[in-house]
Amino acid sequence: MEIELKNGEKLVLEVTPLLLEYVEDYKGGIEQLKKDAQGQKDVNGYTKTMYAINQLLYALIASNYDTPLTYRQAVRLVRLEDVDRIIKFASENIPNANASTNQIETHRI
Repeated sequence: MEIELKNGEKLVLEVTPLLLEYVEDYKGGIEQLKKDAQGQKDVNGYTKTMYAINQLLYALIASNYDTPLTYRQAVRLVRLEDVDRIIKFASENIPNANASTNQIETHRI
């Protein structure tokens, strides 16, 4: 999927090992990221939807951008109208936690 960033650059989003690493680094892993993105409330009654979406945006942009980006830089590069498309791309293309965990374990020595 190709998007245009706010700085005018075109970026092709791909699922990369770095993206999967960023997603797995989310507290609770990909399963918790999915729950937070769906708006499920935590023990205090708050949702972490925006936080989860921004983490996903960071993971996708930073893992596909040529130069290193901070969290804030990556999130600021995304056009608001592209957020839904990016989330849809992520939900369709990022493997579920069980599949990615099994693949990683089989490649480790």
